[in-house]
Amino acid sequence: MKTILTNIPNYYVSDENCENLYYKAIANRVDAVLISPSSMKTGEKFRGRGVKTCVSISYPAGTASPDLKAQEILDCENSSGMADMYFVTAAAGYFMSGHEDNLREEMRLCAGSVRKPVYFITEAAEMTEEDLEKMCRIACEEKVRGIVTSTAFLPYDVKRATAAEVSRLKSYAHDVLKVAAFGQFHTLDEVEEAEKAGADMIILNESCEIVKV
Repeated sequence: MKTILTNIPNYYVSDENCENLYYKAIANRVDAVLISPSSMKTGEKFRGRGVKTCVSISYPAGTASPDLKAQEILDCENSSGMADMYFVTAAAGYFMSGHEDNLREEMRLCAGSVRKPVYFITEAAEMTEEDLEKMCRIACEEKVRGIVTSTAFLPYDVKRATAAEVSRLKSYAHDVLKVAAFGQFHTLDEVEEAEKAGADMIILNESCEIVKV
């Protein structure tokens, strides 16, 4: 199981904060970091240091239109190109209210805008089985690389994704989609539960207690 270290749920991230994220990733032998587009310039300093860079799009709300999300990916590619993969926040609430066409459009445009893996962040704990099946089916059809269980954005009053959401997503992924667990992990046991449930990767907030300084 791959591990990604992130700081995107934090309210404010300085260049120094971003540098520290990379140093923590290196010290903890983490596979990748997940940063916002505004931190990409700082991230360029760490090219070739053994840590991949994931870039978030439309985080945390995901309310931007599909074409704007795809354009943000293109802007990131044109300005730097240092991202190894992209993590796009889906308009989950809009999808759950019946707008399947919008989800398909944003997945199609974003996955088609770059020859790099594109993942979609959702709120799986809020979704019905029908929602999850439909979302995963569309993601497979539109060549999305994987689904992330949650935004893990604390101010949001939503159900928190657990290992149960990993299991639910895996049942619809059909060994095509990767499933990434993103949440408030406080112990290694919680991480192991997500791994046993089938998580292909785990996304950890840099401030969690199991990350060494």
